[in-house]
Amino acid sequence: MRFFISTRKAALAVAGAAAFATVSGGVLAASELPREHVVLKSAFAVDADKSTVVLPLFKGTANGQTVYYIITESSNQADAAKRGLNYAPHIGDAFTQAATGSEDGLSFSGVPDFSPTRTYTASATGFPPASAAPGAIGDDAYSPFVKLPDGSTLNAPIVATGNGPFDVTTHANTGERVLAIDPAKKRVTLLLAHGFFNGSHVVYLSTEASDAGAAAIERATYVKKLATSGPASRIAIIALANGQIGKDNPNAQGLAHLALDENLSSDAVFGDSATFGSPLNILATFPTGPTAAGYTPLWDANVGVWSKAAVAAGENIKITSASQAFDLSSKGWITTPDGKPLGPVGFVVNCPVVGYVDKAP
Repeated sequence: MRFFISTRKAALAVAGAAAFATVSGGVLAASELPREHVVLKSAFAVDADKSTVVLPLFKGTANGQTVYYIITESSNQADAAKRGLNYAPHIGDAFTQAATGSEDGLSFSGVPDFSPTRTYTASATGFPPASAAPGAIGDDAYSPFVKLPDGSTLNAPIVATGNGPFDVTTHANTGERVLAIDPAKKRVTLLLAHGFFNGSHVVYLSTEASDAGAAAIERATYVKKLATSGPASRIAIIALANGQIGKDNPNAQGLAHLALDENLSSDAVFGDSATFGSPLNILATFPTGPTAAGYTPLWDANVGVWSKAAVAAGENIKITSASQAFDLSSKGWITTPDGKPLGPVGFVVNCPVVGYVDKAP
């Protein structure tokens, strides 16, 4: 698999600063999730049909420059409850960066560079790609997991840098999932991903990945050192490399489906948010319910490949739970790309859970 880094041209966007002001004032449609379906309680609005979430936006600094960030998890249970965050007790074992200041005005030691141009060129099979490059790269000190002076840890991904105007068209100074940003109102609209947990349709964010190719696919910031996070901070997420494809196929799922049927090669923009699709990955835990004590937003990537025998037998239908995936792997229907039983393939992704769509997990 070949990956490369390319730099963005000087212009922030073809339409200019006026377009940024127009788009950054965008509002959601009325088709929002019921509040009881939203587990990230700090969210202002979640629209699964449009694949959008509006979150509080915080202003901070990093190495003398202005940055804007979100907060999705806390390792402190009382703090998580007070602030409407997901409680994630194990994120302190992740690769962290130190920060000073209050939670609402942090000073970071590391920062992402959003200026590279994200690319994804599908191969004939969609995945692996012919080429791919992430659109954001963290420096050596950057981590979304921030260690505070009191010893607690926040998941606080930086989503924009500078003082604006903010490019939400080609994302030269914003994260690839930033669809609208309003520093005055302290709100940011982000593109959601869709997946499954225990048979339920869930929605989540994808903000960082420790692999360059995964960062390009996930529209995330490439943070290589996240892979050094301790095992206690991770839990499995399962992505299928070669599931069924077809835009209207109810069993379509996986990275080939995302590359061939959805707009993976295009920049994410507010007006087209419903068209970007997801690989429909499977999560092994959830912030509420029986698995909540083990919840973490840092996921150990398990990439599964359907065997030729499974495809021939028609077993490669949509998977909606981790237990289902591991059971199929025990039967030899699904393996890692190198033919081993399903398990971690060596990189992690930061994917905070936002809510569920159809039924409570």
